[in-house]
Amino acid sequence: DDPYAAPGETVVLRVRRHIAVLLRSFLTTLGVIIGASVLGSILSPRSGASAVDTVAGVVVIGFIIWMLWQMLEWWLARIVVTDRRIFEVTGIVTKTVASMPLWKVTDMKYHRSIWGHLLGYGAMELETAAQEQALGRINYLPRPLDFYKTVTGRAAGKLPYPMEQARRRAAEQTPPEARDTGEIPPVRD
Repeated sequence: DDPYAAPGETVVLRVRRHIAVLLRSFLTTLGVIIGASVLGSILSPRSGASAVDTVAGVVVIGFIIWMLWQMLEWWLARIVVTDRRIFEVTGIVTKTVASMPLWKVTDMKYHRSIWGHLLGYGAMELETAAQEQALGRINYLPRPLDFYKTVTGRAAGKLPYPMEQARRRAAEQTPPEARDTGEIPPVRD
């Protein structure tokens, strides 16, 4: 179960974005570390105690903390598919939950780039009749084909639409003697 799932909602699939989502942050941090090392070796090759080295060290520590924060955000975030909707939970201190009911999904597009094939991730676009949705595009999905098949299977006919659900509930709650028995017979004089 998930704490953000509604009562009676069944979790079908829960994933974390592919670790490739951290690649840009990692490469940026690595570049800063290499740049600071090169700068330090050029400006103060012997002593290593200049003001430039101190500033470069503080910048490197700042980028390492930023990278660790990115990793923690990635670790805590999740995308959940239930029998009724898809939602994504993000944030460390402040949580954000973006949700889309499966019955609103009208079209889906599955995409996998060359890098996605090589590293094992993909993307999925969800379209609805409304112009913009909180989960319009989900990038860096691990095992994207499995995710696509799961969402497609849940959205394409296995889930009754809300009006149909309401009619069924009303029919179940109406006593048998009050149920509609068909056409009203004509009145004869």
